[in-house]
Amino acid sequence: MAQQPNRYKQMERYMTIALCLDTLLFIFYLIVAGNGIIWLKVILTLLCLAVSGAILWFLYMTHELLKQRSLWITAGAAAIVICLFFSLILNFPSPNKYKHQDEPSAYQMADQL
Repeated sequence: MAQQPNRYKQMERYMTIALCLDTLLFIFYLIVAGNGIIWLKVILTLLCLAVSGAILWFLYMTHELLKQRSLWITAGAAAIVICLFFSLILNFPSPNKYKHQDEPSAYQMADQL
C-alpha cells in the first residue's frame, strides 16, 4: 500500500522554492537598480510583486495565511513586498548622479599614487 504524501510538507516545499526565487529576484532588482537600468528595474519590480502576491494569495485561499505553522512563509513574502515598496519610495539603491562617467574613482586615484 502506497503511503499518502503529507500535503502540508508538499506545500511548504513549493512555498520555500517560491520564496527563494522571490528573494533572488529582489537581490537582482537591487543590483539592477544600483546600476540604473530602469526598464529592467520595472520588470523586476512587477515580477517580485507578482510572486509575493501569488504566495500571499495562495496562503489566503488555503486558509494558511495566519496559522502558526506557515507564518514564516507569510512573513517572508510580506517582508519582500515591504522592502520593495520602501526601496521604490526612497529610490534606493540608485546610481550616483553626481559622479561623472569620465571621473576616476577613488580606487583608481589610489593606484596612481
